Amino acid sequence: MQKAVWGRAFVYQMLDLHQLTVEAAGYGLLWNEVRGRLQALTARQVEFDPAGPVSGFLTTLAEDLRSSMMPFPDGGAEKVCSPMLDDIERLLADAGRLRNDPLQTLFTDTLRAAAGAYRACGLPLPDDMVTAVEVSFDHQSAPVDSALPIQVIATTRLGDTPSGVSAHVDIVVSPTYLDELTVFALPYVLLHECVCHVFQGPWGPGRIQADADSRFAEGWMDHIAYTVACDQARALAGGKPASSLSAVPRPGALREAADQVHRARHQPHPRDRAWAARAMGVRAARNLAELMTRLPELAGRPVEAAAAFRRLSLRLNVSEFSNTQRDLFVAAVHKATLARTEHGLVVQLRRYLERDDLVHLVEGTVKLFT
Repeated sequence: MQKAVWGRAFVYQMLDLHQLTVEAAGYGLLWNEVRGRLQALTARQVEFDPAGPVSGFLTTLAEDLRSSMMPFPDGGAEKVCSPMLDDIERLLADAGRLRNDPLQTLFTDTLRAAAGAYRACGLPLPDDMVTAVEVSFDHQSAPVDSALPIQVIATTRLGDTPSGVSAHVDIVVSPTYLDELTVFALPYVLLHECVCHVFQGPWGPGRIQADADSRFAEGWMDHIAYTVACDQARALAGGKPASSLSAVPRPGALREAADQVHRARHQPHPRDRAWAARAMGVRAARNLAELMTRLPELAGRPVEAAAAFRRLSLRLNVSEFSNTQRDLFVAAVHKATLARTEHGLVVQLRRYLERDDLVHLVEGTVKLFT
């Protein structure tokens, strides 16, 4: 299973990087042939699981992908396809020398990025809360049954004890059905778990898990996780293969995948009754973020407004407020910004910016409609 996941994940990066060049030159059929060959070889690995090191499998995979295109039909095909095959070969060779599982590395990097987002907002996230987080990876042969268009499921279980807080993140991947969207969406998917759930407050034993239809945890905070994922992708240099699932050669692929999966989370789905609650949370978050850019205190300073909104959201996620109270706040913001902006919400928000009083903001906003 592990070999197939590594093979697909890294080859998908190179196929993505070269796709438009190959397609524009008129050799899209060859690109599709390489992709099809990749899926067939990795599916065979999953089914029969032949023995041998990961490095050996990746080397053989690169050789087989190259041989599947030989001989080139003409000089033009060789000119545009050879760089792609060379990049695949180099990246798989580098991946074969990795000492750690790239999925584990990705989770560790994502956990640090999430902790960094909280600390950047002045929230003193304890080091032992980060180190107490555990992660497990599993595989399944059947396709993932999910309302989302990806072949991975990630869930967080809070496991607080009297001695401190902890969390366990379970990640299940379907190697046989692993596609490009899943690979490029992984940083965002894991950021959702870490930003929304792992570091949920209040930071003390006895935290209560938010429900799957929580407007705040699954909607509002998912919007925050999405913006963090986009910021992380924009910060990447790109261009050079790095045998990493986060530092991909075309960072735009991460933003595109995050956007597609983020939108899918709050789109109507016949088997997902919670989509409307998530949609309300996302809409309320976007509306309040946009409102903050129009307030006199932040007008003309979009970067500062975005930072202020993120800080407000993360503070609320770690606050003493219960999950129910957070959801009531989201519902009130949604109602106050649904058709036109209620003046009372503007007053509450401006007072928050002046006094930095989160309790007054939440309680005052909820009282607008009670």
